[in-house]
Amino acid sequence: MLYPINLNGQILDGDSISFNQLKRGFNFGDGLFETIRVINGESIFLDAHFNRVSTGLEVLKIKQNYSFNLNSLQRYINELLLYKNIKHGGKVKVYVFRGGLGTYKPETNQMSFIIEATDLEHNIYELNKKGYLVDVYSEYSKTVNQLSFFKTSNSLLYVLAAVTASEKNLDDLFIVNEKSEIIESSNSNIFLYKDEVLLTPPLNSGCIHGVMRTEVIRAARDLGIIVIESNVYKEDLEKSREIFLSNVISGIRWVGGYKKNRFYNSISKKVIEKLNQNLSSYR
Repeated sequence: MLYPINLNGQILDGDSISFNQLKRGFNFGDGLFETIRVINGESIFLDAHFNRVSTGLEVLKIKQNYSFNLNSLQRYINELLLYKNIKHGGKVKVYVFRGGLGTYKPETNQMSFIIEATDLEHNIYELNKKGYLVDVYSEYSKTVNQLSFFKTSNSLLYVLAAVTASEKNLDDLFIVNEKSEIIESSNSNIFLYKDEVLLTPPLNSGCIHGVMRTEVIRAARDLGIIVIESNVYKEDLEKSREIFLSNVISGIRWVGGYKKNRFYNSISKKVIEKLNQNLSSYR
């Protein structure tokens, strides 16, 4: 197979899939996805990812197959990692969407899923050597509702933010909600170190309920750092000593500059070291 994937529990060549099998996800963004980190050939935080999928399916009113559970998902992923000979660092993407055809009114609410896997250069989390340059995305804001917590297939806001960042020669842009609160970046949750406290936007502000967000909060508190979930505004960026981004693939990416402000990375270093220490059971 040139491009092996798992479709509904069976490993197939991705190039052999028909358009009708993907049509609802393609036409309507009718689904969600998870990106899962692999360390030493083993998927990590899988229970948290699965719980978010299950909750998201309920919100999207897609019926979860009885055979799609945590154990079966782990088995499907392990089979694909073995097939692709991924023994160290890697990432897995799980796409879950409403199967069948139909228009805005679907013919069925049964789920379909695709799993793909690729290897990564790094087996553990490594902090970026050069700090990211960031700004605030102002063209569109994110609507806060029950869908805000999940990685849905309708990701145009994040795509446009990432494209705009590239056009401005920046590494990322921060996304705001309808109240002009800064809630996340185009692909990460955000943390600010200000007044000896680590701040991160609360979930009710509309940010993604990130798996790594939870792990960073736990690691920081283990280090004795006070963590508070608090609304974040532009002026908080300017008053911060340190800013970093978190997602499950990269771990932590520290921000070096926002407009004319420059930042350190001492807290970022401590937290990423703690994350890797907590993951020592996978090595």
